[in-house]
Amino acid sequence: MTDSPTFVCRFGDGQITRMTIHTRLDKLDVGRGVRLARHAYRSRVRRAPPPIVEAHFEREGARLASYDAEALKKSA
Repeated sequence: MTDSPTFVCRFGDGQITRMTIHTRLDKLDVGRGVRLARHAYRSRVRRAPPPIVEAHFEREGARLASYDAEALKKSA
């Protein structure tokens, strides 16, 4: 379907979002992933999202990059 990686994001309340992010594989756009994950959370839960605990990019079952809460704060 697509060669773009999937951004998997876990929020402080345990909710998880997964979405394909159009980004270059050699320069993953974590800021875009965070913004889209927050929008998806708002759409699903109908309230402001809590802090993101962790996230990662994956493609075809392989993890490309992982981010902790501190790294995600800096990228958003």
